[in-house]
Amino acid sequence: MPESGQLTLRRGGELLTEGDLSSRELTEAILRRIDETEPLVHAYAHVMAEQALAAAVRADEERARGESRGPLHGLPFAVKDVFWTHDAPTEAGSRLLRGFVPARDARAVEALRRGGAVLVGKLTTHEFCCSQDVPTTRNAWNVADYPGGSSAGAGASVAVGSTLAALGTDAGGSVRKPASLNGVVGLKPTYGLLDMDGVFVVAPSVDHVGIVNRTVEDCRLVLAELTGRVEPEANGTRLQEARLGVVRECFGDELEPDVGAVVSEALAELARLGATLVPLSLPSLELTLPVGLTILVAEAAAVHHRPLRETPEGYGPETRRMLELGALLPAAYVESAQRARALLCAEVGAAFRDERLDGLVTPTLPRTSMPIEEMVIDRDLPRYIRYTLPANLTGLPALSVPCGFTPVGLPVGLQLVGRTHTEATLLALGGDYERATPWHERRPELATAV
Repeated sequence: MPESGQLTLRRGGELLTEGDLSSRELTEAILRRIDETEPLVHAYAHVMAEQALAAAVRADEERARGESRGPLHGLPFAVKDVFWTHDAPTEAGSRLLRGFVPARDARAVEALRRGGAVLVGKLTTHEFCCSQDVPTTRNAWNVADYPGGSSAGAGASVAVGSTLAALGTDAGGSVRKPASLNGVVGLKPTYGLLDMDGVFVVAPSVDHVGIVNRTVEDCRLVLAELTGRVEPEANGTRLQEARLGVVRECFGDELEPDVGAVVSEALAELARLGATLVPLSLPSLELTLPVGLTILVAEAAAVHHRPLRETPEGYGPETRRMLELGALLPAAYVESAQRARALLCAEVGAAFRDERLDGLVTPTLPRTSMPIEEMVIDRDLPRYIRYTLPANLTGLPALSVPCGFTPVGLPVGLQLVGRTHTEATLLALGGDYERATPWHERRPELATAV
């Protein structure tokens, strides 16, 4: 059997279909991988070994009877611990929810289980995804480093092979950040495309269910299962005919030189593959952080209004401070932020229309990972979402793919942003780039040895 640290979702499915591997064997290998890597990366809040093995045995029995539920039948996945699960706690990183076991699964979890996928565990998160505390999860490429946003457990677990697929949530980049920092693929679909019923939401107007996988093709498989629509990659625009807007505001002083050099080479590769690169300016992006953070903290405070008032001591100090700040924001500030958000949406929409664009291309993040002990939360966390947050404010789909490494060996992500409901095109573009480059094939040392 291949090492789980090297296995993709697609290849795992082929091995199951060919009879060279059973779901039980694969699930046992993933559980062993969790045991091996968790002392170092701490990606899991709850491991569901008993439930996972029972589901794997059922999948094998169904295959033996000639039954197939689809391409994910018998394949392991994990979910961020904000997704309801009827057979395991859903605690959202908070002592307020300690021991809470919902009566049913979140719709997204239900969809994957209905397709025969095997849930192996719940992944760590910031408290209620508020991104003001640092969870125990560590970066797969350097365990002293920051692993990404509140879906950090998803990025780290996929990178080290302790799951083959993961679901997270993304309100400001929390799927794409850990994907970029851990050298894997992260997809935030169009706002509202994936059902958030049964998910603890941080900010309703910007939050999304997102997908983390090893490859673009694996993301396509999971998205198809979640939406019930199987869209072949051929349905999307291909790189050789694509027009991609290169956003000037995402190449400013905040972009680390090493990251900029890697992304510049990725842009050159896109051009070599036939894409037309269109330089453009989106001046309203300069308002991203004040606008986006105002909306995010105000909505988060509204979501938590009652428990914050009734049991404030139940929150961690960083989360409580953020929520109280949101509750104190003047209505005029929030209204101004929403008007600026509308301006950003109009400006981006006009760029797509006037330049006949198939997508925008930016660095996923302005910098690589950094040592956790050097982080200043209020200063550093907002910097990481400068390029990802606009897709949350506009609701447009966005894909992060590995595009290279810095001289010290840390991964860099390239972000593609598409028109509304053009996930097929994003995945086609990302797939073309992935097949032409070696970056998705590189694994952190933890993926090959512990």
